[in-house]
Amino acid sequence: MKIREIALKLEIPKSTVHEIVHDTLGYRKVSARWVPKMLTEDHKLQRVEISQRLLQRCQQDNGDEDTTHIGVGPGGDFQANKNLFDNLITGDETWVHLNTPETKRDSITWKHPSSPVTKKFKVRGSAAKVMASVFWDAKGVILLDILPQGQCINAARYCSTLDRLKEAIRRKRHGLLRRGVVLQHDNATSHSANLTQQRLQRYGWEILPHPAHSPDLAPSYLHLFGLLKRHLGDMAFDRR
Repeated sequence: MKIREIALKLEIPKSTVHEIVHDTLGYRKVSARWVPKMLTEDHKLQRVEISQRLLQRCQQDNGDEDTTHIGVGPGGDFQANKNLFDNLITGDETWVHLNTPETKRDSITWKHPSSPVTKKFKVRGSAAKVMASVFWDAKGVILLDILPQGQCINAARYCSTLDRLKEAIRRKRHGLLRRGVVLQHDNATSHSANLTQQRLQRYGWEILPHPAHSPDLAPSYLHLFGLLKRHLGDMAFDRR
């Protein structure tokens, strides 16, 4: 019910109702939290099970069952077994607008109290966009593959990207192909297709399990795209 409706129903001033609701009862008007996907109980259970399997994998590769060394270290770095993270490559796709406007945070500047207030006009991203596939590891980006404008990723195109990734690993990460690649990607159709699975089996790469609708299980995902999206847009525009 709205404040006005309560006031009409009880025949008291709106100011009195607002004081009771806000000050006495302690209610606040808030917006609902936006989430990309409403997870079912099965989704949540799957996330717990896969997270436990990943934690167990870290323990096994370290040769012990002590989990005290797994977590965020003093310098903010993730402290876990070296073998897994040295061999781990994460990959994903993102849409990149050819013109990405400056965000409000990007436009923050130092201002003296006597200086005039700066103004920023709202600008929308361009309708033209391209899809970029990015693969990275603990050392940095290994492959950035930008599709021609108007094309989307499918199983055949993803297999072609995996071929490029293998060549990039051979050139940039000496010895990784011999040690064994551990690939982390989500459950997109192009990733789970039979054609893609056959290509990955031929390469002999291990695929980490990834529950549906769980981008936060790849912590570098948002950080990477948050930093690189503007640069990717510039590169896509140059290629155009």
